[in-house]
Amino acid sequence: MVNKAMKKLKEKYRWDIYQCSLKCYNCQYVNPHSLFNQEHYENCPAGKKFVFDSYFAGGRMEIARGLLDKSLKIPSKKLLEIVYSCTACGNCQDRCYYNRDMRPLEVFEVIREYLVEQEIGPMPEHVAFINSTKNKHNPYNEDHEKRADWLDNKKLSKDSKILYFIGCTSSYRTQNIAKATAKILEKLKIDFNIAGDEWCCGSPLFRVGAVDLGEEVMRHNIEEIKRLKIEKVIFSCAGCYRTFKEDYPARGIELTFKVQHVSEFLAEIIKENKIEFKDLDLSITYHDPCHLGRHAGVYQAPRDVLNSIPKLKLVEMFRNRYNAWCCGAGGGVKSAFKDFAVETGITRIEEAKKTGTKTLISTCPFCHLNLKDSVKAANEDIDILDLTELLLKVL
Repeated sequence: MVNKAMKKLKEKYRWDIYQCSLKCYNCQYVNPHSLFNQEHYENCPAGKKFVFDSYFAGGRMEIARGLLDKSLKIPSKKLLEIVYSCTACGNCQDRCYYNRDMRPLEVFEVIREYLVEQEIGPMPEHVAFINSTKNKHNPYNEDHEKRADWLDNKKLSKDSKILYFIGCTSSYRTQNIAKATAKILEKLKIDFNIAGDEWCCGSPLFRVGAVDLGEEVMRHNIEEIKRLKIEKVIFSCAGCYRTFKEDYPARGIELTFKVQHVSEFLAEIIKENKIEFKDLDLSITYHDPCHLGRHAGVYQAPRDVLNSIPKLKLVEMFRNRYNAWCCGAGGGVKSAFKDFAVETGITRIEEAKKTGTKTLISTCPFCHLNLKDSVKAANEDIDILDLTELLLKVL
């Protein structure tokens, strides 16, 4: 009997897999090539770290071909590590100039589904957060009942048509981001509600191939939001936002509400001249999260918000927007390859230093966590702030 993932590889992605055979290597570098920087020209964290072709997109597509034509036998432990060392940043897919319709990242995620179905994958560290999500509805093994403790008994508007989906990381690890978002909404006199029984959005599960549980939590969240008759859901977590915007519809869910990242939500209000910021004489640089940028296509909104703050100076890193270097935490890498995740983050910190600024802004709690770990590991003097934390200073 053909399992679901292998069937998907054959019927949906066979063309992609066999088209990627030219070994043009365009997907390994930033573009345009004329802007090569001797220190910051790579775009694949795993390829940069492990060097061998199998860790780059072209090599991973060869692995997919081997699975399809059965020239690759039962995957070894080493192959498992190769498959799961990808941060799922999507840079290779964005850089494929041979054929813009090619979908290597989707192929890699289906390979992970196949490994899970065959009970070969995922990595042991992934099994831990999968079980935690199954039992406690979050990957951090925290008590589900404490998910909204950061609210400090703040009164919510139960009749509001706007819902703030907090996400697991901000609920349990970066509560500063959740608190800043709520305070901004309060200062702007925007009533909002939260889901009384919010579960993990499913992103960590989809990334490592645990799609059955991912779809279970997806259906729960959708029903919870429908029950509240919500018209708009806003996210401070780029990963949750991408999952609702891209993964849910791809898995058959028709959203009955609008979804916006908080940067998009605030950018709209700013355009309506409804926010006046205080002056902030500060130079900062901005890190594009993979989930928000390459996956969801949101590059300009965070910059519009930053550029609306008087006297604030935004200095771009060499790799920015679609060329942005991954923080190193995505795709299950932060769990299974901790040192690699931090090493990748340190590369980003080094790039930020070259802008001459001391403050790095991002719009993703997971980037926030890993970049902070990277600053600490490198013993650098750089502040890592979420966009919401910065805005709270000038409101």
